Amino acid sequence: MLPNAMPHSAWWYGRAIRVYFSLSLLVSTLWILRVLLSDTAWHGGLRLAQAHGSNSSDAEIARSSAALLSGVVDEDALQLDHPGRKYSLAFTDHIYCVNKPTKLGRKGRMEALFRYMHLDVELFGGAHVDVWRDIINRDYRHALIVEDDIDFEVDAVAVIHDSLAKLRESSDYWDILYVGHCSMEEGSGATYSGGGRLFHSVHPFCLSGYTLSRSGAQKLYAYFSKGARQAHAMDVQLVALIKRNMLSSCSIHPPVVYQRRDLYPSDDGLELKVAKLLTNSAWDEALALVPRLAGWSDPLDAEYLDPAFKHIPSWMENTKIVK
Repeated sequence: MLPNAMPHSAWWYGRAIRVYFSLSLLVSTLWILRVLLSDTAWHGGLRLAQAHGSNSSDAEIARSSAALLSGVVDEDALQLDHPGRKYSLAFTDHIYCVNKPTKLGRKGRMEALFRYMHLDVELFGGAHVDVWRDIINRDYRHALIVEDDIDFEVDAVAVIHDSLAKLRESSDYWDILYVGHCSMEEGSGATYSGGGRLFHSVHPFCLSGYTLSRSGAQKLYAYFSKGARQAHAMDVQLVALIKRNMLSSCSIHPPVVYQRRDLYPSDDGLELKVAKLLTNSAWDEALALVPRLAGWSDPLDAEYLDPAFKHIPSWMENTKIVK
C-alpha cells in the first residue's frame, strides 16, 4: 500500500504548488495594474494643469491633479475616526472656536479647516468670557481658544505642543500662552525658558488664538465679570494686566494662528503686518490638496440666517447655503 500512496501524495503536493504560484502571479499582476493606473492619473493631472500655462503655480497644478485623483484616493480613509479627538487631547484638554451666530458664513470654512487639521473643536456660540467660565466648570488644566476668522500654520499643532512641553518642564508659572496675536513686538521680549519661539509677552494684542490655563481662566473671569469691563476692548485690557504683572503671559513668535482679513474683512479695515509672517497656510494647502474643497465658496449658515435678513455684504455674494 505504501508504494501506491506515495505517488498520490506527490501529485497533490505538485498541484498545490502550481495553485500557489498561479495565485501569486494573479495578485502581482493586479497590483502592477493599480500602480500604473494611479501613475497615469497623476501625470495626466500634471499635464492638464501645466497646459493652462507655463506660469501655473504649484498650488494650481496640485489642485488640478487632486481633482483627477478624487476617484483613486479615498479621502475618508485619510481622516481620523472621530475628528481627531485623541490627536487634540495629545496637546490640550479642549479646543474652542468662538463662533457667534451674528458672524455669518464662517462656520463652514472653520469646520473644513479643523477637519483637515485633524482637530476636534467645539464651535462655541458664546463670547470669550463664556469660554473662560466653561473651562472653570469643566476643570480643564488648559484649553486652546481660537476665533472663527483664523488660519493655522501647517505645523501649528507641533509648535504648540512643544511650547506647552517647555512650560511644563520649566518652573515658571503661566496663565496664558498666545499662539496667535497682532503684534510684531512679541519676538523682542525675553526668550522663555528653553528658547525657541517662546517669548515673554510684550504687547500681545488680539485674541485670535491663545491657550489658557485653569488659573488664567479663573483670573480673567473674575476680572471681566465685574462692572462694564466687557464693553471695552478685551485684548487691550489683557495687555494692561500683563504689564501690571497681574497675568503671567508668554507668546509664540512668529505666531502659528493668524487672522485672515483677506477672507473676512474686519470692521476697522486695517491690514495686519503680522499676517505677512504666515508662510505655510493650512487653509491654502487644504484647498490645493483636498478634492472636495476645490472651488470653495464660503457658505451661509442656514440655521443662523434670520428670514428677515435682507442685506448680504458684497464680499458674501454668490455664496451657497449650508443646510
